[in-house]
Amino acid sequence: MKILCWTPVICDKKGFPKNGSPYLPGKKLKEAIESALVYYYIKKDKALENRVKHYLLKEKLEPEEVAKEVKKLVWEKQDWVKSIKFPEKIPISKEGITERLVEVFDLEKWRDVEDFKVESFKGEIELEFSEEVAEKLKAPCMSYAEALAKMEASMLKDHPLVEKFYHPLLNQLKRWKAPIRLGLWTEVKYEGNLLFFWRIKEVRERILRDYGIDIRPKRVLFFPREKATAGWCEITW
Repeated sequence: MKILCWTPVICDKKGFPKNGSPYLPGKKLKEAIESALVYYYIKKDKALENRVKHYLLKEKLEPEEVAKEVKKLVWEKQDWVKSIKFPEKIPISKEGITERLVEVFDLEKWRDVEDFKVESFKGEIELEFSEEVAEKLKAPCMSYAEALAKMEASMLKDHPLVEKFYHPLLNQLKRWKAPIRLGLWTEVKYEGNLLFFWRIKEVRERILRDYGIDIRPKRVLFFPREKATAGWCEITW
């Protein structure tokens, strides 16, 4: 089993940790997959969506705890998820690591608001993972990846990047086995972990009104040389 990194992957601004050889922390893969599972099952299960909505419309709401609590609600109904075993460290080839210039691109303002150099990886990563689990991840990962790509493209409207990058990406995603958005790819605090709120109008409006939080990941990390945003990968087998 492999992870194919179609656009460069960033671990964090400090680069990739090393234990003799560089590796990607397994928690990065765990975060990417869990975000996809939560998004997919809330969208698929109307009763679960109503439970989440009821929870999120209560008087007291702590945004910091929301992702954890909602994940618990999903895991209660999708007990198989708890059995997924994520490796602690995923070795990567040092030959695939390059220091690249990355821009923090604001999708609404259509411009970069910051840039910095960072270690990034592009290539193949060998992965020890259950094929049975991987098969179950195909639909959730596809649903979540397409939602992210469509949301980012819609925010860009008629920006040239939509035609040059996002439209081809959306066509490619359909051919990938299990697309994931891996590593650091946005500067928005909650990354894509709250994207499922965006689908629920009452919740989306309440969080924006009461907390001033726009839960869409509006600032993405963009590689100007590749003309691509960060972290678009595929688990394949």
